[in-house]
Amino acid sequence: MRNNMKKVFSNIILVSFALLIVSCGNASSTSSSQNETASSQTQQSSSEIKPSSSKPSSNTAGSASFVRDQLSTSSGLTIKFNAKGARVESIRWNGKQIAKDGFIVGRCANRIANAKFTLNGKEYNLTKFSDGSSLHGGGQGGNWQGPFANASWTKVSQDEFSISYSLHSKDGDNGYPGNMDMTVKYTLSEDGELSIEYQAKSDADTLCNPTNHLFFAINGNNSYSNIKLWIDADNYTPLKNGIPDGTVVQVKNTQFDYSEEKAFDGSKSYDDNYVLNGEGYRKVATMSGTSLGIKVDVYTDRLGLQLYKDGNGNICLESQQFPDMINQPTFAKYGTTVLKANEDFYSKTTYRFSKVN
Repeated sequence: MRNNMKKVFSNIILVSFALLIVSCGNASSTSSSQNETASSQTQQSSSEIKPSSSKPSSNTAGSASFVRDQLSTSSGLTIKFNAKGARVESIRWNGKQIAKDGFIVGRCANRIANAKFTLNGKEYNLTKFSDGSSLHGGGQGGNWQGPFANASWTKVSQDEFSISYSLHSKDGDNGYPGNMDMTVKYTLSEDGELSIEYQAKSDADTLCNPTNHLFFAINGNNSYSNIKLWIDADNYTPLKNGIPDGTVVQVKNTQFDYSEEKAFDGSKSYDDNYVLNGEGYRKVATMSGTSLGIKVDVYTDRLGLQLYKDGNGNICLESQQFPDMINQPTFAKYGTTVLKANEDFYSKTTYRFSKVN
Protein backbone atom coordinates (compact mmCIF):
# COMPACT_ATOMS: atom_id res chain seq x y z
CA MET A 1 0.00 0.00 0.00
CA ARG A 2 2.74 2.39 1.03
CA ASN A 3 4.66 1.59 -2.15
CA ASN A 4 1.56 2.26 -4.24
CA MET A 5 1.08 5.62 -2.52
CA LYS A 6 4.67 6.54 -3.30
CA LYS A 7 4.17 5.60 -6.95
CA VAL A 8 1.00 7.73 -7.25
CA PHE A 9 2.68 10.66 -5.55
CA SER A 10 5.69 10.36 -7.89
CA ASN A 11 3.39 10.34 -10.92
CA ILE A 12 1.59 13.48 -9.67
CA ILE A 13 4.91 15.28 -9.29
CA LEU A 14 6.02 14.23 -12.76
CA VAL A 15 2.74 15.38 -14.36
CA SER A 16 2.83 18.69 -12.46
CA PHE A 17 6.41 19.31 -13.56
CA ALA A 18 5.54 18.51 -17.17
CA LEU A 19 2.59 20.92 -17.04
CA LEU A 20 4.87 23.59 -15.55
CA ILE A 21 7.36 23.18 -18.41
CA VAL A 22 4.61 23.43 -21.04
CA SER A 23 3.14 26.52 -19.34
CA CYS A 24 6.53 28.24 -19.22
CA GLY A 25 7.14 27.37 -22.86
CA ASN A 26 3.80 28.88 -23.92
CA ALA A 27 4.40 31.99 -21.83
CA SER A 28 7.84 32.39 -23.39
CA SER A 29 6.39 31.93 -26.86
CA THR A 30 3.59 34.43 -26.17
CA SER A 31 6.02 36.94 -24.72
CA SER A 32 8.35 36.50 -27.71
CA SER A 33 5.45 36.94 -30.14
CA GLN A 34 4.28 40.05 -28.32
CA ASN A 35 7.81 41.44 -28.32
CA GLU A 36 8.16 40.77 -32.05
CA THR A 37 4.80 42.47 -32.73
CA ALA A 38 5.73 45.44 -30.55
CA SER A 39 9.11 45.66 -32.25
CA SER A 40 7.45 45.56 -35.68
CA GLN A 41 4.97 48.30 -34.67
CA THR A 42 7.78 50.41 -33.23
CA GLN A 43 9.79 50.11 -36.45
CA GLN A 44 6.77 51.02 -38.56
CA SER A 45 5.94 54.01 -36.38
CA SER A 46 9.57 55.07 -36.39
CA SER A 47 9.66 54.81 -40.16
CA GLU A 48 6.56 56.99 -40.48
CA ILE A 49 7.88 59.85 -38.34
CA LYS A 50 11.54 59.56 -39.18
CA PRO A 51 12.78 63.03 -40.24
CA SER A 52 14.40 63.57 -43.60
CA SER A 53 18.16 63.35 -43.64
CA SER A 54 18.22 66.83 -45.17
CA LYS A 55 16.65 69.71 -43.24
CA PRO A 56 13.48 70.92 -45.00
CA SER A 57 13.22 74.55 -46.09
CA SER A 58 10.87 76.83 -44.16
CA ASN A 59 9.38 77.76 -47.54
CA THR A 60 8.20 74.67 -49.35
CA ALA A 61 5.46 73.85 -51.83
CA GLY A 62 5.08 70.10 -52.03
CA SER A 63 8.53 68.70 -52.68
CA ALA A 64 9.81 71.89 -54.34
CA SER A 65 11.51 74.60 -52.32
CA PHE A 66 11.62 78.33 -52.99
CA VAL A 67 12.75 81.59 -51.44
CA ARG A 68 9.95 83.78 -50.17
CA ASP A 69 9.00 86.60 -52.58
CA GLN A 70 11.67 85.52 -55.07
CA LEU A 71 11.92 83.57 -58.32
CA SER A 72 15.17 82.49 -59.93
CA THR A 73 16.82 80.36 -62.62
CA SER A 74 19.90 78.16 -62.52
CA SER A 75 21.62 80.60 -64.91
CA GLY A 76 21.76 83.29 -62.20
CA LEU A 77 18.63 85.35 -62.99
CA THR A 78 17.05 86.41 -59.68
CA ILE A 79 13.81 88.39 -59.37
CA LYS A 80 12.54 89.80 -56.07
CA PHE A 81 8.95 90.90 -55.46
CA ASN A 82 7.06 93.11 -53.02
CA ALA A 83 3.35 93.11 -52.16
CA LYS A 84 3.29 96.92 -52.26
CA GLY A 85 2.19 97.59 -55.80
CA ALA A 86 2.55 93.85 -56.54
CA ARG A 87 5.90 94.97 -57.84
CA VAL A 88 9.05 93.51 -59.27
CA GLU A 89 11.42 94.96 -56.71
CA SER A 90 14.60 94.06 -58.56
CA ILE A 91 15.98 91.87 -61.33
CA ARG A 92 19.58 90.73 -61.08
CA TRP A 93 21.69 88.53 -63.29
CA ASN A 94 24.67 86.99 -61.51
CA GLY A 95 24.41 89.69 -58.86
CA LYS A 96 24.22 92.66 -61.25
CA GLN A 97 20.97 94.64 -61.12
CA ILE A 98 19.51 95.21 -64.58
CA ALA A 99 15.94 96.27 -63.72
CA LYS A 100 13.94 97.53 -60.74
CA ASP A 101 10.71 98.93 -59.33
CA GLY A 102 8.24 97.29 -61.71
CA PHE A 103 5.04 98.33 -59.94
CA ILE A 104 1.55 97.63 -61.28
CA VAL A 105 -0.29 100.63 -62.72
CA GLY A 106 -4.10 100.89 -62.74
CA ARG A 107 -6.93 101.01 -63.16
CA CYS A 108 -5.92 102.83 -66.31
CA ALA A 109 -2.28 103.33 -67.27
CA ASN A 110 -0.95 106.61 -68.62
CA ARG A 111 -2.98 109.80 -68.99
CA ILE A 112 -6.65 110.64 -69.45
CA ALA A 113 -7.27 114.19 -70.65
CA ASN A 114 -8.86 116.61 -68.18
CA ALA A 115 -9.21 113.72 -65.71
CA LYS A 116 -12.66 112.78 -66.97
CA PHE A 117 -14.49 110.52 -69.41
CA THR A 118 -18.03 109.67 -70.43
CA LEU A 119 -19.29 106.09 -70.34
CA ASN A 120 -22.87 104.99 -71.07
CA GLY A 121 -23.92 108.64 -71.16
CA LYS A 122 -22.56 109.44 -67.69
CA GLU A 123 -19.53 111.62 -67.00
CA TYR A 124 -16.96 110.42 -64.48
CA ASN A 125 -14.49 112.78 -62.85
CA LEU A 126 -11.16 111.24 -61.84
CA THR A 127 -8.43 112.19 -59.41
CA LYS A 128 -6.30 114.90 -61.02
CA PHE A 129 -2.57 115.04 -61.40
CA SER A 130 -0.74 118.37 -61.22
CA ASP A 131 -1.09 118.93 -64.99
CA GLY A 132 -4.88 118.51 -64.86
CA SER A 133 -4.95 115.04 -66.40
CA SER A 134 -5.51 111.71 -64.69
CA LEU A 135 -2.21 109.83 -64.44
CA HIS A 136 -1.87 106.08 -63.88
CA GLY A 137 -5.34 105.71 -62.36
CA GLY A 138 -5.06 108.56 -59.88
CA GLY A 139 -1.45 109.55 -59.26
CA GLN A 140 -0.92 112.70 -57.19
CA GLY A 141 2.22 114.69 -56.40
CA GLY A 142 4.97 112.43 -55.11
CA ASN A 143 2.68 109.42 -55.56
CA TRP A 144 2.49 109.88 -59.31
CA GLN A 145 2.64 106.09 -59.77
CA GLY A 146 -1.08 105.80 -58.94
CA PRO A 147 -3.26 103.92 -56.46
CA PHE A 148 -2.45 100.37 -57.59
CA ALA A 149 1.28 101.03 -57.27
CA ASN A 150 0.86 102.35 -53.73
CA ALA A 151 -1.62 99.73 -52.53
CA SER A 152 -0.76 96.72 -50.40
CA TRP A 153 -1.79 93.77 -52.56
CA THR A 154 -2.67 90.38 -51.11
CA LYS A 155 -0.20 87.65 -51.89
CA VAL A 156 -2.40 84.80 -53.12
CA SER A 157 0.16 82.07 -53.76
CA GLN A 158 3.76 81.22 -54.52
CA ASP A 159 5.67 78.20 -55.72
CA GLU A 160 9.13 77.81 -57.24
CA PHE A 161 7.89 78.98 -60.65
CA SER A 162 5.29 81.70 -59.98
CA ILE A 163 3.87 84.24 -57.56
CA SER A 164 0.40 85.85 -57.58
CA TYR A 165 -1.16 88.95 -56.02
CA SER A 166 -4.73 90.24 -55.87
CA LEU A 167 -6.39 93.60 -55.20
CA HIS A 168 -9.96 94.81 -54.70
CA SER A 169 -10.72 98.27 -56.08
CA LYS A 170 -13.98 99.66 -54.69
CA ASP A 171 -16.69 101.36 -56.72
CA GLY A 172 -15.74 105.04 -57.00
CA ASP A 173 -12.02 104.40 -56.42
CA ASN A 174 -10.38 107.60 -57.70
CA GLY A 175 -13.59 108.24 -59.64
CA TYR A 176 -13.81 104.93 -61.53
CA PRO A 177 -17.15 103.07 -61.56
CA GLY A 178 -17.65 99.47 -60.45
CA ASN A 179 -16.18 97.18 -57.84
CA MET A 180 -13.22 95.59 -59.58
CA ASP A 181 -11.03 92.65 -58.58
CA MET A 182 -7.65 92.17 -60.22
CA THR A 183 -5.10 89.38 -60.03
CA VAL A 184 -1.53 89.61 -61.31
CA LYS A 185 0.51 86.44 -61.78
CA TYR A 186 4.26 86.43 -62.41
CA THR A 187 5.83 83.28 -63.85
CA LEU A 188 9.55 82.76 -64.46
CA SER A 189 10.66 79.95 -66.78
CA GLU A 190 14.08 78.31 -66.64
CA ASP A 191 14.99 79.91 -69.98
CA GLY A 192 14.52 83.42 -68.56
CA GLU A 193 10.96 84.37 -69.53
CA LEU A 194 9.21 86.56 -66.97
CA SER A 195 5.52 86.47 -67.89
CA ILE A 196 2.99 88.87 -66.35
CA GLU A 197 -0.65 87.82 -66.59
CA TYR A 198 -3.44 90.23 -65.66
CA GLN A 199 -6.99 89.13 -64.85
CA ALA A 200 -9.82 91.43 -63.80
CA LYS A 201 -13.59 91.61 -63.42
CA SER A 202 -15.94 94.47 -62.49
CA ASP A 203 -19.60 94.50 -61.47
CA ALA A 204 -20.19 97.59 -63.62
CA ASP A 205 -18.83 98.95 -66.90
CA THR A 206 -15.49 100.61 -66.22
CA LEU A 207 -12.01 101.21 -67.67
CA CYS A 208 -9.23 98.65 -67.39
CA ASN A 209 -5.76 99.19 -68.86
CA PRO A 210 -3.09 97.93 -66.43
CA THR A 211 0.64 97.78 -67.07
CA ASN A 212 3.94 97.18 -65.29
CA HIS A 213 6.24 100.19 -64.99
CA LEU A 214 9.51 98.21 -64.90
CA PHE A 215 12.65 100.36 -65.11
CA PHE A 216 15.46 98.74 -67.12
CA ALA A 217 19.14 99.55 -66.78
CA ILE A 218 20.22 96.72 -69.04
CA ASN A 219 23.94 97.47 -68.66
CA GLY A 220 23.74 97.68 -64.89
CA ASN A 221 24.65 101.38 -64.78
CA ASN A 222 23.07 104.83 -65.20
CA SER A 223 24.31 105.37 -68.74
CA TYR A 224 22.31 105.31 -71.98
CA SER A 225 25.41 104.38 -73.95
CA ASN A 226 25.93 100.90 -75.43
CA ILE A 227 22.21 100.21 -75.70
CA LYS A 228 20.42 99.02 -78.83
CA LEU A 229 16.66 99.16 -79.33
CA TRP A 230 14.12 97.71 -81.75
CA ILE A 231 10.36 98.37 -81.61
CA ASP A 232 8.02 96.69 -84.08
CA ALA A 233 5.99 99.81 -84.84
CA ASP A 234 5.66 101.92 -87.98
CA ASN A 235 3.56 104.55 -86.20
CA TYR A 236 3.22 106.42 -82.93
CA THR A 237 0.66 108.78 -81.33
CA PRO A 238 1.98 112.40 -81.17
CA LEU A 239 1.33 114.43 -78.02
CA LYS A 240 -0.15 117.81 -77.29
CA ASN A 241 0.50 118.98 -73.74
CA GLY A 242 1.40 115.41 -72.80
CA ILE A 243 -1.83 113.93 -74.18
CA PRO A 244 -2.22 112.16 -77.56
CA ASP A 245 -3.83 114.54 -80.05
CA GLY A 246 -5.80 111.74 -81.72
CA THR A 247 -3.55 111.35 -84.76
CA VAL A 248 -1.42 108.38 -85.75
CA VAL A 249 1.84 109.35 -87.46
CA GLN A 250 4.66 107.35 -89.06
CA VAL A 251 7.89 107.05 -87.09
CA LYS A 252 9.98 107.28 -90.26
CA ASN A 253 12.36 110.26 -90.24
CA THR A 254 11.62 111.01 -86.57
CA GLN A 255 13.50 110.33 -83.34
CA PHE A 256 10.95 107.59 -82.63
CA ASP A 257 12.03 105.35 -85.49
CA TYR A 258 13.30 102.09 -84.00
CA SER A 259 11.60 99.93 -86.63
CA GLU A 260 15.09 98.55 -87.31
CA GLU A 261 17.48 97.90 -84.45
CA LYS A 262 19.83 100.81 -83.78
CA ALA A 263 21.66 102.55 -80.96
CA PHE A 264 19.36 104.17 -78.43
CA ASP A 265 19.52 107.96 -78.62
CA GLY A 266 20.01 108.96 -75.00
CA SER A 267 20.19 112.66 -75.90
CA LYS A 268 16.44 112.74 -76.66
CA SER A 269 13.45 112.71 -74.32
CA TYR A 270 10.95 109.86 -74.58
CA ASP A 271 7.53 109.42 -73.00
CA ASP A 272 5.57 108.29 -76.04
CA ASN A 273 3.17 105.58 -77.19
CA TYR A 274 3.98 103.34 -80.16
CA VAL A 275 1.26 101.75 -82.31
CA LEU A 276 2.50 98.19 -82.42
CA ASN A 277 2.39 96.16 -85.62
CA GLY A 278 0.51 92.87 -85.73
CA GLU A 279 -2.22 91.41 -83.56
CA GLY A 280 -2.47 88.99 -80.68
CA TYR A 281 0.39 87.84 -78.52
CA ARG A 282 3.63 88.54 -80.42
CA LYS A 283 7.19 89.79 -80.10
CA VAL A 284 7.14 93.60 -80.21
CA ALA A 285 10.51 94.91 -78.99
CA THR A 286 14.11 94.08 -78.12
CA MET A 287 16.54 96.05 -75.99
CA SER A 288 20.14 94.93 -75.60
CA GLY A 289 23.18 96.20 -73.75
CA THR A 290 26.64 95.50 -75.04
CA SER A 291 28.36 96.24 -71.71
CA LEU A 292 26.94 93.19 -69.92
CA GLY A 293 25.88 91.32 -73.04
CA ILE A 294 22.25 91.02 -71.92
CA LYS A 295 19.13 91.54 -73.98
CA VAL A 296 15.42 91.55 -73.20
CA ASP A 297 12.74 90.64 -75.74
CA VAL A 298 9.22 91.94 -75.13
CA TYR A 299 6.09 89.97 -76.04
CA THR A 300 2.55 91.23 -75.52
CA ASP A 301 -1.06 91.05 -76.70
CA ARG A 302 -1.57 94.81 -76.21
CA LEU A 303 -1.98 97.49 -78.89
CA GLY A 304 0.66 99.93 -77.71
CA LEU A 305 4.03 100.26 -76.04
CA GLN A 306 5.12 103.28 -74.03
CA LEU A 307 8.80 104.16 -74.40
CA TYR A 308 9.89 106.18 -71.38
CA LYS A 309 13.32 107.50 -70.45
CA ASP A 310 13.61 108.79 -66.88
CA GLY A 311 16.92 110.66 -67.25
CA ASN A 312 18.68 108.49 -64.67
CA GLY A 313 19.83 105.72 -66.97
CA ASN A 314 16.55 103.80 -66.91
CA ILE A 315 14.27 102.91 -69.83
CA CYS A 316 10.68 101.63 -69.58
CA LEU A 317 8.90 99.52 -72.18
CA GLU A 318 5.29 99.49 -70.92
CA SER A 319 2.68 97.42 -72.76
CA GLN A 320 -0.72 99.14 -72.86
CA GLN A 321 -3.75 100.28 -74.80
CA PHE A 322 -3.37 103.85 -76.10
CA PRO A 323 -3.35 106.75 -73.62
CA ASP A 324 -6.66 108.68 -73.44
CA MET A 325 -8.25 106.04 -75.68
CA ILE A 326 -11.68 106.58 -74.09
CA ASN A 327 -11.71 110.24 -75.22
CA GLN A 328 -10.23 109.81 -78.71
CA PRO A 329 -12.79 108.68 -81.35
CA THR A 330 -10.03 108.06 -83.91
CA PHE A 331 -8.51 105.38 -81.64
CA ALA A 332 -11.71 103.33 -81.55
CA LYS A 333 -10.77 101.35 -84.67
CA TYR A 334 -7.71 100.00 -82.84
CA GLY A 335 -9.46 98.83 -79.68
CA THR A 336 -10.81 99.96 -76.32
CA THR A 337 -10.04 100.34 -72.63
CA VAL A 338 -13.66 99.65 -71.61
CA LEU A 339 -14.30 96.54 -69.52
CA LYS A 340 -17.96 95.52 -69.57
CA ALA A 341 -19.71 94.48 -66.36
CA ASN A 342 -19.04 90.86 -65.34
CA GLU A 343 -16.80 90.22 -68.34
CA ASP A 344 -13.36 88.71 -67.80
CA PHE A 345 -10.32 90.82 -68.62
CA TYR A 346 -7.10 89.00 -69.50
CA SER A 347 -3.77 90.21 -70.84
CA LYS A 348 -0.23 88.86 -70.96
CA THR A 349 3.15 90.51 -71.34
CA THR A 350 6.51 88.71 -71.21
CA TYR A 351 10.07 89.97 -70.78
CA ARG A 352 12.54 87.34 -71.99
CA PHE A 353 16.12 87.74 -70.74
CA SER A 354 19.04 86.17 -72.58
CA LYS A 355 22.66 86.69 -73.54
CA VAL A 356 23.53 88.65 -76.67
CA ASN A 357 24.82 86.36 -79.41
